[in-house]
Amino acid sequence: MGMSVENFHPEKPKPKRYLPEVRTIIESDIYLRWGIEALRDISDEEATLRHTQRMANCGYLLAKHLAKDRGYAQEDIELFVEACLLHDIGKIEVPPKHLTKLHDEFGPEDLAEVSKHAYQGYEILRHDKRSPRVFYPVLLHHEFQERSYPDTDASMLKLMEDMEDVDIDNARLLAMLDVFDRLAFGSPPENPPIQIERVVAKLKMQFKSEEDAEIIDFLYGQYEKIKELS
Repeated sequence: MGMSVENFHPEKPKPKRYLPEVRTIIESDIYLRWGIEALRDISDEEATLRHTQRMANCGYLLAKHLAKDRGYAQEDIELFVEACLLHDIGKIEVPPKHLTKLHDEFGPEDLAEVSKHAYQGYEILRHDKRSPRVFYPVLLHHEFQERSYPDTDASMLKLMEDMEDVDIDNARLLAMLDVFDRLAFGSPPENPPIQIERVVAKLKMQFKSEEDAEIIDFLYGQYEKIKELS
């Protein structure tokens, strides 16, 4: 897995990349700081790192926004920020050649390897004894997206719904944020960002409940702030 937490010597996270509240959460947890450095080592010109930085900022803003209605305590907000920041940590196990190919070069073998990252992230976080409220959303974050991975076992999702400590709502929010960020800010090496109004329209076609629409409108309102940070 490359660099381990045991031999990691942390540096402070870049102040301009994170909201002050998110930076405080990261600075208080050496594991999150290890995760940032591990994501930085992925051979995709730091595209995954930048994606997860935006996700952490946006996830914090969304969790704070939902805190009153959903009864989130500070711990709940911090766990969601962790899930946002580390949702792609499994990509440290994906061979670099599969992460840097252009769309027209991307074949079935590449998709098969990249599609493992959610499960690999789950395994890393579970092995390192992170909260189930982090590693289950990481495992499931692609299952709520319109274009889920082809090797998804539908029975797994039903199984997770019946297991203790699985926060399906957080997994679904994580999936929504992931789609929002990839559309609004692009998905290197080839897919450029699209106009924010089109992002909103695409999200509302995929996530269709009344509550989803309210969340999407909130994300739209935070777009300029996230863009400025990134």
